[in-house]
Amino acid sequence: MLQLISTLAYYALVLLCPLMMLFMMKGMHGQGKKEGKAEHDHTQSEIENLKQQNAELARSLDDLKQKNKF
Repeated sequence: MLQLISTLAYYALVLLCPLMMLFMMKGMHGQGKKEGKAEHDHTQSEIENLKQQNAELARSLDDLKQKNKF
């Protein structure tokens, strides 16, 4: 009887580790989905602002190049 209990306890511990890992991985992935959307939206607006600034700087650079040619 004691051997049966110790064998069951051993298998329970062996199976507990991967099961806990699965639960933790699922929990970590679930949190990322909630935060990722807001961060993505913020990043898109930053990208648009940087594109605008880049276009303005390119125009300014072209103007300076034209002035220096003459």
